[in-house]
Amino acid sequence: MIRSYLICIFLCAPFFINAQTEKADSLFARGEYLKSRIEYERLLYLGHADNRILLKKSYCLKAEGKYEEAYNTLQRADFFTGSDSLKLKLYYESALTAYLAGKYDLSLNKVLELNYYLPDFSQPLAEILEILNLNQQHKLADAKKKYEAFCAKYNIREPNVYLNKKFRKLKDPVKAESISHFLPGVGQMYAGHFVRGATSGLVQAGLLAFTAVSFLNGYYFSGAFSGMGLFYMFNNGGARHAQYLAEKRNDKTIEELNNEVRRVGAMAVKK
Repeated sequence: MIRSYLICIFLCAPFFINAQTEKADSLFARGEYLKSRIEYERLLYLGHADNRILLKKSYCLKAEGKYEEAYNTLQRADFFTGSDSLKLKLYYESALTAYLAGKYDLSLNKVLELNYYLPDFSQPLAEILEILNLNQQHKLADAKKKYEAFCAKYNIREPNVYLNKKFRKLKDPVKAESISHFLPGVGQMYAGHFVRGATSGLVQAGLLAFTAVSFLNGYYFSGAFSGMGLFYMFNNGGARHAQYLAEKRNDKTIEELNNEVRRVGAMAVKK
């Protein structure tokens, strides 16, 4: 008798959940994401705590572009209950929303948890997400190994994008700043902006020349405050700008690299 009752409860539970979320599901289907997630949250507030409801609410937040909120919503779920297919969705959506929110360390951790707790599930999207996260963290050597393993696993015959010269090494923003302090303009050239670097270097060289001439002619005050003062401002500003340019150059390089990785990932998904 007890056994029959438990079986009945188990079979009916999905039906009850579907009936409860019918209104919210309908709102979501019509693109009314705010109303939909409010309805899902109402169900959660009333005690209908269920991983599927949390997952659906996260879909609403993701559709609204509220990626960090979507990630936080998913962290309310119990990742150790429910079917493996549901767990897979929870882990993947957690990793995806964290990535979209720019939380690359959290995203990578969720992918690693997925691989650890659900090792038998093959998920090319999660594998690509792992590579993208490694790229964002500038761990190109690790990303290259994962990329090569991915291509071998899904039999993708494409040139190894990580062997492309422009993707082999990123600029060092700290190095760009340091160089600029001692060799004005060179840091900006290192960051890939030759004209800006040359202009900055010439301006600072001119200020040093003005300072030297002022001192030689006995104009110590104007040499110290006008020449050296302006040189100090330009030198510090140029160094900070060199660091900024190096960071922007890296961002552009990583975005181009990630686009190539996404393109290859799409091939695996289509197979």
